[in-house]
Amino acid sequence: MRPNVDRNRVILALKRAIEATFDAGKWHELGYLTNSIEIIEGHPRLLRSLYWGDPDYGGNLLQVLPRILGSNFENIEVVEKFVNLKDWLYKNDPELLAELYDATPISLEEIERVGEIRSIPELNQEINRIRHSIPDDPALAVGSAKELLETVLKTILKRYGSNTGADDISTLLKKTQKELDLDFKTIDKSTREDKILFRTLKNLGQVVIGIGEIRNLVGTGHGRSKGSQIDTIHARLVVNAAATVATYFLEVWEAQKRP
Repeated sequence: MRPNVDRNRVILALKRAIEATFDAGKWHELGYLTNSIEIIEGHPRLLRSLYWGDPDYGGNLLQVLPRILGSNFENIEVVEKFVNLKDWLYKNDPELLAELYDATPISLEEIERVGEIRSIPELNQEINRIRHSIPDDPALAVGSAKELLETVLKTILKRYGSNTGADDISTLLKKTQKELDLDFKTIDKSTREDKILFRTLKNLGQVVIGIGEIRNLVGTGHGRSKGSQIDTIHARLVVNAAATVATYFLEVWEAQKRP
């Protein structure tokens, strides 16, 4: 979380996340973690309004939460981690995410959706790494973005029985384009639309090669940081580029309804 962030906005974010995810058991766990169980159990309406789904539950939550956090926010790290606030904001409140963490959420939801349909659990692992490393570890995000793209390409090729072996990412791209009938070399370019499509598909190769090269310069491999560093802004550019290309291939694959 950014330093000197507005405390009221932190409380609002925590309130929204807790209201959406907590049951009585979670409240009691939080109470014991922060030595505030008496505050929680002593409130006359908090747990009761939660149990009955009463409309004053949100207001009761706001009465209790600042006391749990402490007058100097001494419990903020414990509460933030227990609530899993950053991850919840990624998925549900991008405006507050950007405000509290100085981060713009990466558009990975469509990859998750198709990944679930196609049963590709590795995608969620890479997506979680990306979400949790921007902006805290942008080099890790770059490395995970490249691995995410490789996972998508290899998964598609394996479903078609294609041997990926030790192929680099540019070779994986060419093979995937061929399997999905997206090889730019086969486009006849007889119309303006065809010419635009030709340029777009051709330039995909440069984008993918660029992602691989940046990863080699500043990304991570085998859990170890390598080479020069990269700032959050450019790491986000690489991640968004990888996500766009990966989403495109997954959507084409899904639209063709092939195995």
